[in-house]
Amino acid sequence: MKRGYVDTPEGQVHYRTEGNGEPLLLLHKAGLSSDEFTEMLPFLGKKYHVIAMDVFGYGNTEMPVPEPGFADYVNNILHFLDAMKIKKTNILGHLLGSSFAVEIAAVHPELVKKLILWDAIYLEPQVLKDTQEEYRTEHMEFKLDGSHLMKVWNGRGPKPDSNLKLVQRSAIEYMKSSLGEASGVSHRALFSYDIEPKLPMIKCPTLLMHGSGGPLFARQAAIRDAIPGCREVTLDIPGPFPFWEKPAEISKVIIDFLQK
Repeated sequence: MKRGYVDTPEGQVHYRTEGNGEPLLLLHKAGLSSDEFTEMLPFLGKKYHVIAMDVFGYGNTEMPVPEPGFADYVNNILHFLDAMKIKKTNILGHLLGSSFAVEIAAVHPELVKKLILWDAIYLEPQVLKDTQEEYRTEHMEFKLDGSHLMKVWNGRGPKPDSNLKLVQRSAIEYMKSSLGEASGVSHRALFSYDIEPKLPMIKCPTLLMHGSGGPLFARQAAIRDAIPGCREVTLDIPGPFPFWEKPAEISKVIIDFLQK
């Protein structure tokens, strides 16, 4: 795996890459970074030129000022592809990244060959409204006693049978995201996005993936039915960190889909 930076109009963007051939862009969830795909890169890199980028404020990509909106995130991804001289790519998006991927595939179909969505976000209208209000003022509030760090830890939902190394890894990635501020910014952008009219606009082959314990499993059928010809796969992965826990299994399904 190699790591690097590329210049965009919004500033430098950090990325991880492996392999050669047809490109595959990986877009991470909120609260993590391109590190979410570190374990998958060796598997996917055997067949594809895989690029995992850090979106605004996450990993080693700085957060711009003023606070970016949804369109700003998407424009930066487009500028990243242009800077990397990628004219057409496959895209895999997870949660936050899945919404960016949907927008690009719907509005810029010439850029996307195939699309893979893991736990795409499609909320009922009232749930969306409540979620927008919940995240409207989300920010990291620092406490003298360090209790805000325990809040980050507890927010990962650790249980007696949890892999605590992965829980800690996710907590560290969260704190690296502009000291936790990137989560609130990206959530406000994410939940301002109306995904419903964009789903029927997707014309490229699309695979909808999720784990058996995925947080949005109940609404995945609605997404599948809204995207023309969309395929759906459910894997027996109950944990919250699918790409760290089952990289080989997930990569195989992705490669099979891309090569058919």
